[in-house]
Amino acid sequence: MSVFTTVTPEQLQIWLAHYPLGTLRDLKGIASGITNTNYFVTTEQGRYVLTLFEKNSADELPYFLDLMAHLADHGIPCPHPVANLHGRYLDALNSKPAALVSCLRGSSLENPNTAQCAEMGRALARMHLAGAGFAQTMDNPRGPHWWNETAATLMPMLDADDCTLLQNELAHQAAFRHSSLPRGVIHADMFRDNVLFEGDALTGLIDFYYACND
Repeated sequence: MSVFTTVTPEQLQIWLAHYPLGTLRDLKGIASGITNTNYFVTTEQGRYVLTLFEKNSADELPYFLDLMAHLADHGIPCPHPVANLHGRYLDALNSKPAALVSCLRGSSLENPNTAQCAEMGRALARMHLAGAGFAQTMDNPRGPHWWNETAATLMPMLDADDCTLLQNELAHQAAFRHSSLPRGVIHADMFRDNVLFEGDALTGLIDFYYACND
């Protein structure tokens, strides 16, 4: 369950006094996710997602939040961060960096069909085009250096066949000039749980907290 830091309704109501969202009506922990603490928050103004960041520092987070705002403002179906009364997307709650974003319709799929996969491809294309106009940059912390460093840690835990498979893949990737490839904003964590659908219509791309330029 992705509620690592407990937030009570009383604590949240005090925190929400810094936002133009009215009175708190409901607070519910979100079970999915493995990295951050997430809650559904309902106020007089609507429904939102509250995230308390368990690993990211406050210095890292403006890139992600500003990127989501940029993409949402350019028609990409992603959450839009909510600014507080001081115009900031990022605040602190229970000693953790915290942010509120809009809550999107839809749900994730276990077994997407062909039409849904095609819609995902179109949404990624639109996201990459919209990201070209985003001025901030962040290098991928899980790029080639991380591949090799992590592989060295994993090798002693693998059997001989898996070691060979991993070594061959790393050698294959090293044959390409990674730094010379076309680059831009990527989501970097686009698995099924982070894509929302209503029927075959894609309604949301969520969890941009691994996004980067690569």
